[in-house]
Amino acid sequence: MSSLPTNTSLSERYYSLISPTSGRKTLWGLGASAEDPEQQGLTTKIVDLILEQAVIEGASDVHLEPEQGNTKLRVRYRIDGVLYEKLFMDHNPNVSIIPRIKIMANLETDARLMRKPQDGRFSIKAGSATLDFRVSTFPTVQGEKIAIRILYKDAGLFKLDKIGFDPFDLSRVARLLQYRYGLFLVSGPTGCGKTTTLYAILSQLNSPGNNIITLEDPVEYQIEGMNQCDIRKKMDFNFADGLRASLRQDPDIILVGEIRDNETAEIAIRASLTGHMVFSTLHTNSAIGTIIRLVNMGLEPYLVSYALISVISQRLVRKICDHCKEQYTMTPEELNRIKMHYKINASQQKAKEESYYSLDQSKSTVFYRGKGCSHCVGTGYKGRIGLFEIVVFNDELRDAIIKGASSSDLRQIAIRNGTKLLIVDGLEKAKSGVTTLDEVFTVAFER
Repeated sequence: MSSLPTNTSLSERYYSLISPTSGRKTLWGLGASAEDPEQQGLTTKIVDLILEQAVIEGASDVHLEPEQGNTKLRVRYRIDGVLYEKLFMDHNPNVSIIPRIKIMANLETDARLMRKPQDGRFSIKAGSATLDFRVSTFPTVQGEKIAIRILYKDAGLFKLDKIGFDPFDLSRVARLLQYRYGLFLVSGPTGCGKTTTLYAILSQLNSPGNNIITLEDPVEYQIEGMNQCDIRKKMDFNFADGLRASLRQDPDIILVGEIRDNETAEIAIRASLTGHMVFSTLHTNSAIGTIIRLVNMGLEPYLVSYALISVISQRLVRKICDHCKEQYTMTPEELNRIKMHYKINASQQKAKEESYYSLDQSKSTVFYRGKGCSHCVGTGYKGRIGLFEIVVFNDELRDAIIKGASSSDLRQIAIRNGTKLLIVDGLEKAKSGVTTLDEVFTVAFER
């Protein structure tokens, strides 16, 4: 794949492929077989091309969407969290792209089942790498839509020092992982990298001396040494059932993919109070909001306060492309916009991390952005990194939870004890040239 120029688009490669005079071939020969000449047809080559280009551009998802009464097919890639339209092709009766992908994923191709969503997956080897493709079909009024999640197997080998923790927060997390029991939660919206963070933590704890059991929906990355259970594939078997069963397997560490209800939350908390280290996720906007959410789910505040050892709230921001990064100077008006946008007040400036708020201390502040180049396909961004807000529980915070303190009071206690807010981490990464202020504005806006 490295022989292809990075600025060759999917559209250019597609029209070159279907040209009668072109001899261009795709690199993988995905699904092709010398024993089956029919598989060598144009359909297979186009499917190969779409998936190959998605990997070249680092896409996490491929969307194939029928348009205009199923007379056209739109192809979109999600790259670093943003969808880009890559190809808009006319329907060709001799090319059956969606049925071909369904065959590869071992899905039913009967026309009578086109109104029924299906899920499947397939794997391929591309050079020395192995890639998994998770396929989901969905009926629309225009026709059958397919979404493909690309799972890069090497991405399962996450390292805590590579996902965005600064040295101070990294040392805090390292100390937390020395605990032998307790509840450790990671919160944030869908697609913010919670699973990545948990895999990085579990990879560090993964050793012959630890019995690690995970309950996931679904298992995305299979990691040697862990006992991973795919909840989605079990009939009448949910997270609560899986958690109960796992406690009979002599676990040291348990990962519950997501706390979705009171039952799962209560079992997880009681497991953490009886000698197990339990990791899970929750959909909340902030670390303090996670505490409030658990109490609102009907859990006793004293159980929440004593079970929790830490909550991490996180977001993902796009990283500035290293090949086209440039400096620029913020104007006083733009600096004032930052202060107004985040409502940075005097009490927050007194926080332990107050140096991060001093954007207006200098007459000119240098930030960074990407101009756009062939390496980042003109976007100015390449890759993503996490923003983190880590709350570590201590006696002061636990007493405040039991007494029913407000979220603002809990937040101030957390800040006094070393918590750096999401917006602060974002501004620091923008100042250091990792990301842009626009990205911070987009994902770390405080509501």
